[in-house]
Amino acid sequence: MSFDVINGRDALEIGLRQGPEWPDITISLESLYHLSISKPPESSGCFVDEISVLHLPKPPRPWPDGITIVRRHRGLPELALLKLVGPMEIKVVASILAVFTAVSDDLAATEPMA
Repeated sequence: MSFDVINGRDALEIGLRQGPEWPDITISLESLYHLSISKPPESSGCFVDEISVLHLPKPPRPWPDGITIVRRHRGLPELALLKLVGPMEIKVVASILAVFTAVSDDLAATEPMA
């Protein structure tokens, strides 16, 4: 996971990798409105049990019940709430979300070149 501020915009990238037989996945978020990470002190594992994305439409359209991590006001754009759950929990609210996939570097290194 990496967090940067580039040209005045905050960006978070979360890389997911299961092994050479699965594609590498990068979840990229920009223009963050909320970021929280919780991890139990005894946890050393780093895996994901659940990933969910919830669309938060631009006001005045209603949001799903129970969303309180971002204060709602007229100036907000359309947002996405990303939640990753495993030994740690990551919650991110951002206005830009993109998901990229690529062949694992491990697999690419072992595949014969044509």
